[in-house]
Amino acid sequence: MLVLLFFLLGSAALVLGFAEEELGFRDRDGTYYPPSGDFPADRISTIHDDLTFGLAIAAGFTVTDSHTLRIWDQLVDSEVLPSQPVSYTYGNAGFYTPPNPLLACAGKNHARQIWPTSKFDADTASVTSRFGPYSPFFHFPHLGGADLQALHDWGWGITDTLRGYEAYAWGRLTDLTLMQAVANDGCIITRTVTISMPWEAGSLEAFATYLHTLADAHSHADCVDALAAHTPPAPWGTHTVPALGDDSVYACDYNPTSPQNDDAHGREFGSTYTDTQRTIAAARAVYAELSARSWAREGVYVPLPLTATLVVSGEETTLDGALVRFVTGWDYNEPARRRAYMDSLVQALMAQPRTSVRRVYLPLAMRNP
Repeated sequence: MLVLLFFLLGSAALVLGFAEEELGFRDRDGTYYPPSGDFPADRISTIHDDLTFGLAIAAGFTVTDSHTLRIWDQLVDSEVLPSQPVSYTYGNAGFYTPPNPLLACAGKNHARQIWPTSKFDADTASVTSRFGPYSPFFHFPHLGGADLQALHDWGWGITDTLRGYEAYAWGRLTDLTLMQAVANDGCIITRTVTISMPWEAGSLEAFATYLHTLADAHSHADCVDALAAHTPPAPWGTHTVPALGDDSVYACDYNPTSPQNDDAHGREFGSTYTDTQRTIAAARAVYAELSARSWAREGVYVPLPLTATLVVSGEETTLDGALVRFVTGWDYNEPARRRAYMDSLVQALMAQPRTSVRRVYLPLAMRNP
């Protein structure tokens, strides 16, 4: 299905839900790879990485499976994470041939391709690439929307296929952002497709992908609402700026080249802004899914309730209280302190007496017709 949509607001800014922080990746064996290169390369999100690991342990997964969940959660953004002897990669199973703007954009400006961005390479990029045609689908799904439901069903293995959409945009040679393109009669296309995924539906890697998108749906909820408030509404979510450097769309204000404590993702941490409620809601939603998955399949221990009492960093708290502390205790630019707190929480969880899951598998009753 091919749909042409022309609207008045948007941009091709880099997409980041729970943005990467100035903290490197730590492998399963504890090897630390410090950040290098331009931000956000070689950085991780303490929400997608560290928090996911701690929540998986609390939900009753093994340490091995908890690492798998947090690594593939982070890979949705990072695409590649360092390891020895081989790096972790999300990969792709192929992309569709993009629309030909000479045919699809008749009567519209299409001299410059704006989305996917010039950083996207169909031969090497992850299917979840933030620069690619599926970027809005994976990084800006809607809470309660069909896109998030499709990711849920694929992540759980309810369906073997993932139905989503591609996003494309062209503008004039002088247009640099999506907003500039559409304000000057640019060409915007979305196309519904079956997305070829490199991981089996229902696998832990697929489930981790869903967890990432669930968290992003919370992280980007206010931004998506801001876009929907415009007339006509934007056909897909992105961090929108009228021009590069413009911060007038408050809920979507994020510049990946210069992240700040008071931008859209910086406000998701610390004790200053109510935006932290999105982060707390995301953590609780992710934990609910991890607990359900643990009970149903891979878990070896009964998930702890959020009311479970723990001693973390010498202080008595509940599991939910620890989640809130993780989010609100330190500003965005203090990720090392967040990681240290999560390490203490994991130690407390590992020391906690746990009840093993006992599953009863009943044979399928069969009879001859």
